Amino acid sequence: MTNTTRYERLAERNLFDEFLALRDTQRRQRETAEIIARGKEIPEELNRQGYMKWYMGPMLDDIVMKTFIIYVQRIPAGSRSGKQLFQGHQVGFIWKGGPGYTVIDDVRYDWDRWDVLQIPLKVKGVVVQHFNDSDDDIEIIFTSLNHAHSASIDRGSGFEQLEDCPEYRARPR
Repeated sequence: MTNTTRYERLAERNLFDEFLALRDTQRRQRETAEIIARGKEIPEELNRQGYMKWYMGPMLDDIVMKTFIIYVQRIPAGSRSGKQLFQGHQVGFIWKGGPGYTVIDDVRYDWDRWDVLQIPLKVKGVVVQHFNDSDDDIEIIFTSLNHAHSASIDRGSGFEQLEDCPEYRARPR
C-alpha cells in the first residue's frame, strides 16, 4: 500500500469529466423527480424533535428543487418540541392550532394561529424549543434555505439536539 497525497490522487482523476457526469446524473434525476409534494401522501415521522412531515430537504433526492428545507412540525396538545441548538435563520408559520410559544435563548415569544415566527440567524447559534399551550394539536410550517451541502449542517455554529420531545422513544440499535 502506497501513501499517496491528495494531490497525487487528484492527478489521476479528470474533475471536469466528473463535473459533467454529475450534471448528467442530476438531469436524469430531474426527469422523474416530483414537482408536487402531496401532503396527504407524505408520511409523518416521529423523531427527536417531534412529529414532522418533510416536503423539501437535503436528504430527499426525488424532488426537482433542493434550494429550500420545508417541513411541517406537529406538536400535540399540551406538549413541546425537542430543544435544539442550531444557527437559526428559519421562518415558521403557525398554520393550525394555537396558542403556543417558542423559547429562543431563554426568552419566551408567544404566538397564535396565522402568526409568523422568525428565528434569528446568530453566528454562535440559537437554542430553540416550541410549546403547545392549547387543547388541540398545533402545526407549524418551517422553511429555511438549504445550506446542508454548501455550508454544512452546522454552518459554523453547531447543530445539536439538547432535549428530545416527550413523545420520542429512542429505537434500540
